[in-house]
Amino acid sequence: MTPTERLTRCFLDARADLLRFLTRRVRHPEAEDILQNTWLNLREQASDPELWREPRAVLFTTAANLASDDYRREVSAQRLFSPEAVPTDTPCPRPDPEARANTLEHLERLAAALERLPSTCRDAFLLNRLEKLTHAQIAARLGVSAKTVQRYIERALEHCFLASEP
Repeated sequence: MTPTERLTRCFLDARADLLRFLTRRVRHPEAEDILQNTWLNLREQASDPELWREPRAVLFTTAANLASDDYRREVSAQRLFSPEAVPTDTPCPRPDPEARANTLEHLERLAAALERLPSTCRDAFLLNRLEKLTHAQIAARLGVSAKTVQRYIERALEHCFLASEP
């Protein structure tokens, strides 16, 4: 008799006892599912002869372990999805109106400060910060030296920093 045939015979002989055993632990529909999963798990391991010294014990142990796993999953799901699990004081992911107003005011001051800069200084700063160009790339585009670009960016940063303070 092959290991698979032996497994099948043992499972069929113990099926009613296994179902009663599982029904005492879980509700009947879940017991049927666990019984099916027991068969599937052991079927995958049917070629392992070590499992089949005490086949009935292996069937009941596997069924008990699967029932425990099912119970743990159910308890976790109840904890995660129960109305008590949802915090009622969850902060809104958006900033509050005051923070939003402060941010807008800050941005307006920065935009005004950028407008007051000379155009070459402003262009060098924006090319560096927004377009991520290097000093050498900006220098080539503006027709100035890389050192001059560095000074423009430093000047723009200082100007924006001072203008952004309330």
